[in-house]
Amino acid sequence: MKKLLMLVFLIIVLIGLIVPELSFTGEQNTITTLFLVRHAEKAASVWEDPGLTPAGTARADELAYMLKHVKLDAIYSTPFKRTKLTVLPIAKQKGLGVKPYKPNEADFLQKVLQAFPGGTVLIVGHSNTIPKLANELSGQFDFSDLDDPIYDNLFIACVPNKGNAVILRMRFGSHTPEK
Repeated sequence: MKKLLMLVFLIIVLIGLIVPELSFTGEQNTITTLFLVRHAEKAASVWEDPGLTPAGTARADELAYMLKHVKLDAIYSTPFKRTKLTVLPIAKQKGLGVKPYKPNEADFLQKVLQAFPGGTVLIVGHSNTIPKLANELSGQFDFSDLDDPIYDNLFIACVPNKGNAVILRMRFGSHTPEK
């Protein structure tokens, strides 16, 4: 039953993304939707900036598959190889460049919300930064840092204004994308 309710909620959110002029009040939709995701599985490396494992590459492809029919206005990534490689498939698919941001940049979310009111944005970050962004958006402290082996969380934030977002947290990675 819980999975069914989450699926219904996700469908409603996606309908709002695909048809942004749809509004239940008759007014233009001004809710900004943010997809927040941690980078995919990183390779073991003695260097500070590892790439992705084969599983990580598959997860990046899965993310692109999941968001294939979602209109994205922007994609943001921290400057690390693992985050950039995580969004590379979807950036290619959508024909979008990847905008850099610093993981602890002050007012980052406010800048995104001001730049894309009513838009849809994908943000990729890290085990400690993605939950922090979700908490900042909701005005709550519901999300703690992700454990190191956890790469399958996707946060979907519907944001009428910062500090008042509704956030759906789901897992992904079980589907094998079509090539």
